[in-house]
Amino acid sequence: MTEGSNIFIVDDDPIHRLLMDRLFARQPKTCKLHFFENGQKALEALRTSGVLPDLILLDIEMPVMNGWQFMEAFSGLDPALIDPIRVYMVSSSFSDEDQNRVKRYSRIKGYIVKPIRIEKIIELLG
Repeated sequence: MTEGSNIFIVDDDPIHRLLMDRLFARQPKTCKLHFFENGQKALEALRTSGVLPDLILLDIEMPVMNGWQFMEAFSGLDPALIDPIRVYMVSSSFSDEDQNRVKRYSRIKGYIVKPIRIEKIIELLG
């Protein structure tokens, strides 16, 4: 990932968003974080803001539009627009069902269990 990467953090938990802000600040690469409380707000930003993320960290359980609903809508966007975007599902659950469901989406690169550690952030930006 290049310097100055745009990262979408899509999570309704303000504590998790604060943790992500602090962890990204501790790693060596320059990133611009964009925070969204639900999938609908992130989807609207993709469609209208002109900012395309390099990486999306997407929570599963959120109000309004959850992570699965976001992925259904995201998958319907122009492939030229979304192909370069890496998406990781993030959850505090070790649910086998969720981890197996992730495998059904070719656009999801992996499943990360919260809390995310600094080493994982550095790996994702590597």
